[in-house]
Amino acid sequence: MLKNLLLIISTVFLTTVVSGQRYPFKVGKIDKSEFGPDSCSFYPEANSMIISEYGDLDFFYTEQDGWKYKLRVGVRKKVFDITDADDVANIKIRAYEPEKGMSKEEIGSIKAYSYNIVDGKIEETKLRSKEVFKKRLSDYWVEYSFAIPNVKKGTVIEYYYEKDSDYITNLHTWHFQKDIPVAYSEFRYSLPEWFNYQANQLGNLVLAEFENEERRNDYRISWNNIGSDGKINRGSGTMTSNDRFSRMIAKNILPLEDEPYMNNRSDVPSRIEFQLISTNFPNSAMEMVAGNYPTFNKEMLQSSSLGRTIENGRFIKDFEPSSSEELGKAVEIYNHLNKLLSWNEVYTFLSSDAGRKVYNDEVGNVAGLNLTLIAALREHGINAFPVILSTRGNGTVHPVYPSYNDFNYLIALVQIGEKSFFCDLTSGLSFGLLPRRCRNGNGWMVSESGGAWINLKQNSTYSNYAMIKTTVGFDSIVSEVSTREKGYAAIQTINSIKKESLEKYQNEFSSEFENYEFSKFGVSELDYSQPIDLKFNLSKSTGGNEVIYLETPTWSTIEKNPFKQENRFSSIDFAYSQSYTVFNTLTIPDGYNAELPESILVRLPGEAGSFVFQVSQNGNIINFKSDVKIDKTLFSTLEYQHLKQFYELIEKKHSELIILKKI
Repeated sequence: MLKNLLLIISTVFLTTVVSGQRYPFKVGKIDKSEFGPDSCSFYPEANSMIISEYGDLDFFYTEQDGWKYKLRVGVRKKVFDITDADDVANIKIRAYEPEKGMSKEEIGSIKAYSYNIVDGKIEETKLRSKEVFKKRLSDYWVEYSFAIPNVKKGTVIEYYYEKDSDYITNLHTWHFQKDIPVAYSEFRYSLPEWFNYQANQLGNLVLAEFENEERRNDYRISWNNIGSDGKINRGSGTMTSNDRFSRMIAKNILPLEDEPYMNNRSDVPSRIEFQLISTNFPNSAMEMVAGNYPTFNKEMLQSSSLGRTIENGRFIKDFEPSSSEELGKAVEIYNHLNKLLSWNEVYTFLSSDAGRKVYNDEVGNVAGLNLTLIAALREHGINAFPVILSTRGNGTVHPVYPSYNDFNYLIALVQIGEKSFFCDLTSGLSFGLLPRRCRNGNGWMVSESGGAWINLKQNSTYSNYAMIKTTVGFDSIVSEVSTREKGYAAIQTINSIKKESLEKYQNEFSSEFENYEFSKFGVSELDYSQPIDLKFNLSKSTGGNEVIYLETPTWSTIEKNPFKQENRFSSIDFAYSQSYTVFNTLTIPDGYNAELPESILVRLPGEAGSFVFQVSQNGNIINFKSDVKIDKTLFSTLEYQHLKQFYELIEKKHSELIILKKI
């Protein structure tokens, strides 16, 4: 699927003539040279690698379905470590196959083999057709899976499959970069001259060889047209196209590795994607194909699985909110449905069951629940709109060309006066709160006024505030701690307590203070709409030493720098802005001299964040303050070094000690 172009790191191509047109290997044919060394030369720590892979995409025409494309894929891998064999040998292939509708993708011609050297000879084990399984993942996706047999340390495995697809507006995306290293990856595609595709090379920097040429190809097609007499004329014939053939080869590609705060992993790998912009057939005018969001918005409004479901809220006409104000009514309707309806854990942005069926069955998918909420709100005269989006980790929605494949979730946007509220009945949260999984760039609001982009991260914050009073004696240190968590900090804590129990949460929380005695733990009421207050006491012995080392309290703020890598390949994506504040008033005993850390103030460029670290002394009182703010939620790879240094400084300052020495 096409992703946000702002995340592109342009792939560099070396223009080279690639000789020969045969596939790099033939499935089912192998010699001993393919077993090669016992490790990957350019990534020695790998447990497995792709020795060679290819993809071959071209078009064909059928009288029944019209234009389609076929993709042929072959993959050959080497297993270095048996501990990784299960993952390497388990193959999963997804296909877009909606339960409703005629268009679909079909997977076929699956072959798979494993090869081992036994007594100096190659032993072949073949996958049997009955060992290939197909299961439905959702209303739209199916998965073919199989486990290649007889895989052990040193095994070479390979598999092949074909995909026929009706979806020619977005062709198959070819990924050069995988989770394991790739020694050789080849992708070739042939496009009829009548189809104008935009090919985008996206993701990490990969050097590749590239070949382009025209190739003559004949297509047998049929047609219908209406003659001057009003009759339908049918015919068939051969059309000759100067197909645009392209071939790309990349070698020695490092694996894609997880990075801290990497949100949409699918946006990062080096890949090529295709979007059909227009068609221009002989004796016909050019026809624009690439959609736009205004047109997409109209389609959504007319859809029986989205727009039409919110027009009928009569199922809730008997429910009468007690409040006369719009906000009060909206909250009551939300709370009523929140208690009544259950989520079946299915992600989708479409539902034909929304409304009366979901209300009566008391269960539905994410779209079913939230479309039911929107219909109920509208029935009571409250402005509410569907917002479709892609959840965190699912990828970024393309900002120009809409694609059904990009979206996987739907929430409600409630507008009351000049204020807007996000609502999601699957979350269990209070009215106006959005779960973290939905905080992913922009979502598209479907509305009768034409629709609009909505920032899903607006009004989101993670706030932790701690007030501490510490008394330092000759033989002990005692601290009274009071913290207040707001926004997603409070949601995170409440979720943890509800998931486990208050007692278990207390035990896990107190384990962070292994050098202290933990006591008098108290928690305020668990209410998602309110901050949560935690109170507790800490104490430990100083041993009566003449030198006392005081740690600066960091449990309610940033302690460690998560950004250790020298370079960064993906954007840094925080789900919300962040605020961490710690005040500590220390009373020290008479007869001690204090050595204090140096105070600093540092700011990120562009007012993206700040760090204030202050320590001062007035008589027997030492005042400590740490204030960290990160106001920006998305940092590019070009901003990585600034953010890394910012976190390094925070970690360094928070590890410094206040030292008390007896005079």
